[in-house]
Amino acid sequence: MFVLGLDVGLSDLYARLLNVPVQGPPVALGDVCVFPNSPAGHQALCAWLQTYSAVPALTTVVMESTGVYWERIAVCLHTAGFAVSVVNAAQIKYFAKSLLRRGKTDKMDAELIARYGATMRPARWTPTDACLESLRALVHERDAVIELITLEKGRHHALDHRHAVQDVVVRLCDERLALLFQQRDQLNTAIQDAIALPGRLHVQIVLLTSVPGIGQLTAAVLLSETGHLEEMHCSEQWTAYAGLSPVPRQSGAMVGRSRISKIGNARLRRAMYMSAVTASRLSNPLGAYYRRLVEQGKPKKVALIALARKILRVCFAVLKTAQPFDPAYQRPLKAA
Repeated sequence: MFVLGLDVGLSDLYARLLNVPVQGPPVALGDVCVFPNSPAGHQALCAWLQTYSAVPALTTVVMESTGVYWERIAVCLHTAGFAVSVVNAAQIKYFAKSLLRRGKTDKMDAELIARYGATMRPARWTPTDACLESLRALVHERDAVIELITLEKGRHHALDHRHAVQDVVVRLCDERLALLFQQRDQLNTAIQDAIALPGRLHVQIVLLTSVPGIGQLTAAVLLSETGHLEEMHCSEQWTAYAGLSPVPRQSGAMVGRSRISKIGNARLRRAMYMSAVTASRLSNPLGAYYRRLVEQGKPKKVALIALARKILRVCFAVLKTAQPFDPAYQRPLKAA
């Protein structure tokens, strides 16, 4: 078995190939090689692997999920038949700390990533569905435009309250706002068109919008950020991915306050929290769940986070069962 560790940068790929025997430590093959992070460099990397008989069926490729520069090489190697693993950069960081590694260079990072792959055997990565990837790009662009609109509104508010201001400055601010509003409307239309196309995505959107507090935009965020639903087997994995899972704090006689981990997808966590704010005001089982927690003495923000976690688990169940939300549903009691 071979393990290829890739340190992916903007323009270069640093590659370290290890031969991992059934018994014994991994053996480095050759030196750390550098290839351009381009289609020609990707082909040169595959040809280099063949010189060591590292065929796709016997080779696992490990890389970090930092930025977007890893996506093309990951898809290229996956298409070629390699087992590709894309891991969180924090895992590599703490693995380096466990080895008491000193210093940091691109070649050292490639060596470290390869050693991590040989030791930890990370899960295999598969590309996201093309429709979900397109929807995700639209949602991310809309978030960026909304952020710019908020910034420009703040600047316009400050201009309105200044003692003296140039008319040209106000005019330019108005023009930027008008352009941003136009782009927001175009993105809203593009998102609506994407989720209206007949197919699996449209069916999932309809299922999710049956959950109180989940609108079409929130459903689009949820689906685009969790395109790997098939790889998860329980709703707790979704809540952990969103950073909404509780983290206990206890050592000896000390018992601290629990909190959510916030280790996960911040965009998904924010969408679920806003959905919880909406659902908490409704007269349905989810709203009743929030009010029951508040009546029990829970702070409102803690109750909202608990409701956000519950809504996310309900969404997971709705998609897994392909059944719309049923307010009268009761979980069957387990046999004694």
